[in-house]
Amino acid sequence: MSGILKLNKKTSIEVKPKAPFNFDATILKPSYYPDPLSIYETGKYWLAMRLGKKTYGIKMENKGAVNKPRVKITIFSKSKLSKDELKNILDELNFRFEFQRDISEFFKKFKNDKILLPFLKRWYGMHGSCAQSLYGLLMIGIFLQNTIIKRSVQMTKVMLEKYGVKVRFDNKEVYEFWKPEEMAKVPEKELIKLKVGYRAKLFIKLSETFIKEKINEFELRQLPVEEAKKKSLKLYGVGPETARILATEALHHYEIFDHIAPWQQKIYSKLLFDKKLVPASKIIKYVKEKWGQWANLAASYIWEDIFWQRKQGRKIPWLEKEIRL
Repeated sequence: MSGILKLNKKTSIEVKPKAPFNFDATILKPSYYPDPLSIYETGKYWLAMRLGKKTYGIKMENKGAVNKPRVKITIFSKSKLSKDELKNILDELNFRFEFQRDISEFFKKFKNDKILLPFLKRWYGMHGSCAQSLYGLLMIGIFLQNTIIKRSVQMTKVMLEKYGVKVRFDNKEVYEFWKPEEMAKVPEKELIKLKVGYRAKLFIKLSETFIKEKINEFELRQLPVEEAKKKSLKLYGVGPETARILATEALHHYEIFDHIAPWQQKIYSKLLFDKKLVPASKIIKYVKEKWGQWANLAASYIWEDIFWQRKQGRKIPWLEKEIRL
C-alpha cells in the first residue's frame, strides 16, 4: 500500500443542482456492494477522488430539498487549491453526480405510468451517479466477475489494503484505487497470494491495455455511445456486460439497456414479471419498448427501490438468496 494520505486543508463551496435532485437516492445506490471506497450517512457522503496526479478528500452534505436542492461540498487537500483545481474538481463532481443534468422531462413523460408511478413517488429526483473513475469502475467489474457478493467484498478489501491509497480527512478514512501503471507492474504471483484467483491476470492485463489503448475518460464522455462502447471493448477482459456498465454508469447514458447479468435477470424477473426466471431478451425488450430513451433510468428506479427496502430493514428472503452477502 502507498501509505496513509492525510489531507488537512479545507475549501468549502455550495452548489445548486438542477431540480428535482434527490441527494440521498442519487449519492447512494444500495444495490452496490459495500466497499471501503466511500462512507455514507443520511445527508452526508465522503469519498476520495484522484484527478491528474493529486488525490482529494470530498465531503458532500445535503443542505436543501428535492425541489430546492443545495449541496455543500468540502474539498480536503494537501495544499491550498488553485482556482483551476477547484474548477476541475467541481466539474468532475458535477459529471459524476449529475448536479446540472435536467431530468424533469423524465417525470413529465411518465407521471401517469402505472408501473413506474410508485417508484417515482418514493425516489423523485433520483439521478444516475458514479462515484468512481472509469478505471476504478473497471476494477470493481473484475471483483464482481463470476462470484458471490461476499467474495467480491473480501477481495476488494484485501486488494485496496495492499495496493490502494488510504486517505484520511474529516476524521474519516476511505480508499482510492491504485493507478493503472502501478498495477501493470505487479507480479501475477503476488496477486495470486491474495486469493483473487484467475482475476490476478485480469487486473494486470486490463491495466496494461488501459495504458496501451490510451483510454481517456474525458474523451470517452464526448463520444457517441456506440463508439465509446467499441473503444472500451478493446480493453482486455471487457465484454458486453462490462461495456454496458461503463456506458450507463461511468458515461451516464440513460438509453442503454441491452445486456443483463444472470443474477440481475433473476431479480428483474421477480420485480417486473413476478416470475422466477424470464428470458433476458424478453426483459430487455420490455424495458426498452416501455421507457425508450429513459430505459436505464426507469429500470434503476425499480431496481434500487428493492435494495433501499432491504437497507431500511425489510426482510426479503428471495433477494437475500440471490445476492448472498
